Amino acid sequence: MTETTLDWTGPDLLDAAEVRRVDGDLLVLDAAGGISCIDLESGAIALLGTVILREQAIDDDGRYGVASRWRLHASADDAFAAIVFDGGSDGLVIDLDNFRITMELDGGSYYPDTVAFSLCFLSLRGAAVVVHRTAWNRLDASDPRTGALLTQRGPTTYVDGKAPPHYLDYFHGRLQPNPSGSRLFDDGWAWQPVGIPRVFDAAVWLTDNVWESEDGPSVLWLTYSDDWNFPACWIDDDRIALASMSDWNEEEFASDPALPGVRIIDLSQRGATPDRKLPMSAAPQALFSDGRSIFAAHGSDTSVWSVDSGDCTRVLAGFQATHHHRHRQELLEVKPRRIRRVPIA
Repeated sequence: MTETTLDWTGPDLLDAAEVRRVDGDLLVLDAAGGISCIDLESGAIALLGTVILREQAIDDDGRYGVASRWRLHASADDAFAAIVFDGGSDGLVIDLDNFRITMELDGGSYYPDTVAFSLCFLSLRGAAVVVHRTAWNRLDASDPRTGALLTQRGPTTYVDGKAPPHYLDYFHGRLQPNPSGSRLFDDGWAWQPVGIPRVFDAAVWLTDNVWESEDGPSVLWLTYSDDWNFPACWIDDDRIALASMSDWNEEEFASDPALPGVRIIDLSQRGATPDRKLPMSAAPQALFSDGRSIFAAHGSDTSVWSVDSGDCTRVLAGFQATHHHRHRQELLEVKPRRIRRVPIA
């Protein structure tokens, strides 16, 4: 295993996000609220600015599978970053070029500790759009430059004791766009509680049907589970891997016991063929894919699996991947005081 290591001497690192900026290709957030850009080739570090990270109240961390922590996101055009708190309601959007806070985000106060903060960046006609939860059952898209709302629509909560049209009884969770940004994976749950990951067409939502995220014809409910907040990753634009192989038992209204591994769902063949299951020796704690392989971090190791054959082709012993840098074709292990990199080409 060829490894490159960068020791970090500033305040503890909290998270990282891939970028392709002039000043580097990895954006990092530290515990003092600093956002820096690292050139992974040279090791040069440029501090872009600092924000105030508000203290968060954590009552029962991990109860619902959410690791309560600050997360960092970056737009594809490298112009914007977002900092959000998983298991909470707070977030910020920052213009990185002049380091200016353009939006203060509020994800709602109704059971936010059950889900990751719903946020991701998309592109619309070449311009960055930030998608974010504005209530437990509502997603919105905004212009990160101005904060202007792009998905203006009627109420999504009860009015005078009645559900409005398009009402969605669903707690939005972690958002993951597919590689092209045309679809969004939404890892949320509905009352029993039952985890129900879903996918919908983001392009249609932003351009044609403002209600697509609620009940549009593109919405696909992928599976039912006792749990949610389990790892997931897109393999390509049509296939997604979920770290849950259990099947739903309608009679018991619960998940049947299952071995650890991943379920591969092909959205282009949805309903035509059964989901493919790839058993593993340990439950993945994080999943990544480059379209050819699935990288599963578990314990202190990371295993590499062929998408085509389903075989384990390699084990990165002692390396627990936390991030995937697509452009550099590397897996990263980002720890508070160190960043380790392993090539996967």
